[in-house]
Amino acid sequence: MSDGTCLIDPACRDSPRAGAEAEPVLFARHLHTLEVIPLQGPHPEGALARFFRCRFTDELASHPAELIAGVVAAADHFGAREVHIVSGFRHPKFNLMLTKKGREVARDSQHARSQAIDFSLVGIKADKLYKYALKRWKGGVGYYPVSQFVHLDTGKRRTWKGH
Repeated sequence: MSDGTCLIDPACRDSPRAGAEAEPVLFARHLHTLEVIPLQGPHPEGALARFFRCRFTDELASHPAELIAGVVAAADHFGAREVHIVSGFRHPKFNLMLTKKGREVARDSQHARSQAIDFSLVGIKADKLYKYALKRWKGGVGYYPVSQFVHLDTGKRRTWKGH
């Protein structure tokens, strides 16, 4: 429609009208489910919990707002418009299964508490994102140079490097 009315999703009802200068939208793409969601602005109830759900069990779990804000702040810092989510919530049984398969996951993972996010920023090297996170994030920060992602969690301050 020429007046810019949003007919697709009620979440975009407050978007600028056609022809108005719009802020670029920051999107997150989950690399396992291929779902996409805007990270900023209002979300329908449960939308973020569904997006960050366990990809094995489909169980929903809400992530703390500070974690989402940390990802958004990193994207804003680098001017990134797309975030790739590697992992959000992992059900404890899924986490244990990954551990038994020899995957690089902690037995007592913050992911199993819905307190961690593994992510990358499109167009930004993971080492730069890691250095930024070390300076700005107060919780756990992990760096995975081979897989090219960074881990943030709300646990105590610690750092590590994986693969």
